[in-house]
Amino acid sequence: MLLSRTLLSVLAALGVTASAALAQTMESTPAPRPAKPNFAPFSFMVGTWSCSTKSARRPAAYHTTETWSMDPTGYWLVGKQKTDPMSWFPYASTGEDRITYDPDTGRWVDVYQGDFGGYDLTSSKGWNGSSIVWHDLSFAGGKDVATQSDVTVTKVSPAKMTSTSTFTTAKGRSVGVTSTCTKQH
Repeated sequence: MLLSRTLLSVLAALGVTASAALAQTMESTPAPRPAKPNFAPFSFMVGTWSCSTKSARRPAAYHTTETWSMDPTGYWLVGKQKTDPMSWFPYASTGEDRITYDPDTGRWVDVYQGDFGGYDLTSSKGWNGSSIVWHDLSFAGGKDVATQSDVTVTKVSPAKMTSTSTFTTAKGRSVGVTSTCTKQH
């Protein structure tokens, strides 16, 4: 019994000593606040845009209103979309893109979520002249779309953007998708 009490006392003392030593070696300096992204190349996007997107496999373009703004933290550029119903998809829908910069990977990231379970995660190395190329990080082929290309967005002017991409259907058909957006204000 005496041996047990002595052993417990020694173990307890070692535990306190080990805890104190560990506490002294732990970093106590607060991590620096991450720098805010430099959104200067994207600044022309802030405002409201009217967009028309045409898929080569659909009878007509669909129309979207996009409103882009900086979030209050300064870490995200936020684009909210409203898409009008069309004959081949008779439902109004909304979505939201959130763009930020990931300094650990050295790339821009766009996180999208929309009505009806829509989602996407894309990244880009950034603007190269007047164009930026977005690569889909979350794409997995499905029953209708087997592959897809990157999306190239081109700043035609401070009030006009275009985008192009393609995808391949499960049956092997290559389908082009083009979009033109014009700034309203």
